[in-house]
Amino acid sequence: MAVLEFVEREGSPLYHIEHYIEGEYVKYNSNSGFVDAKACRMTPHAFSHFTFERSGHELIVVDIQGVGDLYTDPQIHTTEGKNYI
Repeated sequence: MAVLEFVEREGSPLYHIEHYIEGEYVKYNSNSGFVDAKACRMTPHAFSHFTFERSGHELIVVDIQGVGDLYTDPQIHTTEGKNYI
């Protein structure tokens, strides 16, 4: 993953890029409460739970999707509604 900043363009826009991931893409959980109970991997759900517990119940990383344990485009939800991504 990388972030590119185009400093010579108006507003210095930022772009997020990431490598193509080969393999079966799976959405394990979502922003709105969806949890794929059929997924044989519990690592994504454990990761979401760990972030919630470790942060003292202040944030949680959700929208876990990707191939195996290589995740893309996670979202951080906070108790204050702040966007950290």
